[in-house]
Amino acid sequence: MSLDFYQGGSFWKVPSEYKPGVPLTDQRITEVEQLLGVSLPKAYLRYMLEQNGGELAYRYVLFEDGEAAIIPYLYEMDTASGVGMSPLFLEQFGLPAGLVLLTGDFDSWLALDYRQQTEPEVIYLTNEGDLVSAQWKEYRLAPNFEEFTAKLFRRSPSKEEKKGGTAE
Repeated sequence: MSLDFYQGGSFWKVPSEYKPGVPLTDQRITEVEQLLGVSLPKAYLRYMLEQNGGELAYRYVLFEDGEAAIIPYLYEMDTASGVGMSPLFLEQFGLPAGLVLLTGDFDSWLALDYRQQTEPEVIYLTNEGDLVSAQWKEYRLAPNFEEFTAKLFRRSPSKEEKKGGTAE
């Protein structure tokens, strides 16, 4: 098996089990940004304008230490769901203020980190505690969203998997 890194092209998995949100408009983007109190990165918006959330074609991300995590989908951009739920989730799960959550499963989150600058870093958080006493460990994935996408990968099937048809 080898790793096939994202280099542009098809970002979204088609067909997708995760139903994308309604197509984005400039007005909806403005509403979400006002709710969150940030300007979202142009690179992120470019993908979200193509499709408002959904499963990723390249669903793994590589950490600096060589470990990987699954990023199966990105939330849709909406004020009442998806990315718009960030303020509620930050409070509910004891996550640091200044984050915009792009996806997560309550024990781990992919986020844009606005705490230090206006151009956010992309971070991954995992809960080292439990839901009652969360202890969040942070991993810096990339200095911006564009560089984050270059760390996304999928497995390339081995010759044996190609014959048996069992690769992602």
